[in-house]
Amino acid sequence: MSLTRQPNMICRWEPTELASTILSASSRQVIRSWISFNEFLDEHHHPVMLMTDNRSPNSFSYLVRATNPEFAPTVVLNELLRKGVVESLDNGYLLLRRSVYAPSQPRLHGESRINKVFRHEDEIPRRRYNDVY
Repeated sequence: MSLTRQPNMICRWEPTELASTILSASSRQVIRSWISFNEFLDEHHHPVMLMTDNRSPNSFSYLVRATNPEFAPTVVLNELLRKGVVESLDNGYLLLRRSVYAPSQPRLHGESRINKVFRHEDEIPRRRYNDVY
């Protein structure tokens, strides 16, 4: 499955710069799939919690294989857990932390927010929610 624009993709969310900075390329691709592919979004287009059980159709392993069959789900999961990007819950689900994705911002092709200089404080992108319950 390619990460180019496909009919089963929603572009409501994008990875935050924090996630783009601390994660490897394979983990970034998995996160992008989790926040973009319809099958991993709920009815409100928010990322669903995924099972840690590999046999489940809504499992983390299925997400990784859907992103790229050459990625090792265990390696990606260990990185995401180690860096605090996902949280393993007692009921066997993985929760994608809210600090990893933000509302998608319209940009011109090739425009990046990295290293952008903001002239006024009002221009600085701000998050509306955080991971605190």
